[in-house]
Amino acid sequence: MTIIKIFPYLFAALLCLVVFLPAGKLLLTRDQWRVMILSGLANAASFPFIVFFETEYWNPIRLGGWIVGVEDLVCPFTMAAGGWLVVSLFFRNRIFANVHISWQRSRIMGSLSVGLFLLFYLMKLGGMTSLLLCCATFTVLLLINNKTLWPFALAGMVGIPPLYFLVVKVDFWLWPDFVSQWNKNNFWGATIMGLPRGEITWSMVFGAYWPLLTAHLFDVRFSKDR
Repeated sequence: MTIIKIFPYLFAALLCLVVFLPAGKLLLTRDQWRVMILSGLANAASFPFIVFFETEYWNPIRLGGWIVGVEDLVCPFTMAAGGWLVVSLFFRNRIFANVHISWQRSRIMGSLSVGLFLLFYLMKLGGMTSLLLCCATFTVLLLINNKTLWPFALAGMVGIPPLYFLVVKVDFWLWPDFVSQWNKNNFWGATIMGLPRGEITWSMVFGAYWPLLTAHLFDVRFSKDR
């Protein structure tokens, strides 16, 4: 129990994991479940960039005391997988996934997103501002490239923020001191309704961006487009 109390970042992420994965397995079709896992893995690959948020935005306590830890793999995996679970439940059997992974498309998207994030960061916009601008920019570009995918962005923007709000509220209830790991002197670290402003804004921007990117990467379509 002492370990659980000391490391809220890790155990909050694990708590979501043990809720979302069984729910996805139970409620989704096999292909939707596969996309859920792949979506989580794709987002988890971004874990090295967590260093750009250290101290400036937050300074979480990690297992082992490292600047990047296992928590930074579990948390993005869980948020992306849970987000796709929510979006899939919006559409149920109206969406189909070929689960065909285009590695060339993935490399291009990954390179462009990393490049844009670093460009914003080098402009001294800060880690969270750079992330939000990068996600927002790619949301617009993806919608321009494939206008038929807009329902995924809308469903994510409507469904993911309430889920994330609930998750963080539960986390702060279970670990009251967890919120102190955010930098309240930073614009994005300051709290609104008990949650860091950056977390609220991120949930809305990520909610639109990530389901859209997931559909693009893993060839998810509506039944009429099949």
